[in-house]
Amino acid sequence: MSIRYLGLKVVNVDMEDRENILTIQAKSTGLGNMAGMMDNTYQSYYKGAYLPDRYRKIINQKKYNEDRLTSYDRIRQTAHRGSFISGSLSCDYRIYPECRDFFSALYYIRRHLDKPGKIYLDANGLIWTAEYKITGREEIDTFYGSEEAFIVDIRFKKISEGSSERSDMLTNNLVNEENILTFWIAVTDNRLPLKARYSKKPFPVFWILESYE
Repeated sequence: MSIRYLGLKVVNVDMEDRENILTIQAKSTGLGNMAGMMDNTYQSYYKGAYLPDRYRKIINQKKYNEDRLTSYDRIRQTAHRGSFISGSLSCDYRIYPECRDFFSALYYIRRHLDKPGKIYLDANGLIWTAEYKITGREEIDTFYGSEEAFIVDIRFKKISEGSSERSDMLTNNLVNEENILTFWIAVTDNRLPLKARYSKKPFPVFWILESYE
């Protein structure tokens, strides 16, 4: 997928789901590097319905780096975040039993559109709800032709106390109570995410699917 702002490609995003590991790589383009360099990797090691046991973020951005692994203990309803950069950044916090990271949540929603509802989301140590539902259908143009897609709106609400930490430019901007994250997901059985849109002042940002293997 590509992330576009004002019609210009600023970030390339590769997503792979293989052997119960989600791997997402986001790298800024030459044009995007002018606004802020990004070379980030996210990995979610999950079981069952995209329920992660571990979630790793390796962030390389202009003036900001992090390398952390979050492990989930669902029996005790706690998470441990360990930093490979500084022990002072490690911490423990409370979670809900079926809490997911951002990307495992998106893959879960994609495969459960027949049961719209609410799931819990861990966004940098703060717990949010993500409520999703189909709001319509639309025929859209894709890289391989015209495709009918479900329009899916996702709304976020923070339920943890505390303020958001500084984090990566990709996921940190998406989870926000003021914005609605909208996906166009193919009606076909593969449920490909064809396009996404989220608000960003003064102009929205779009994700566009450009290839699929």
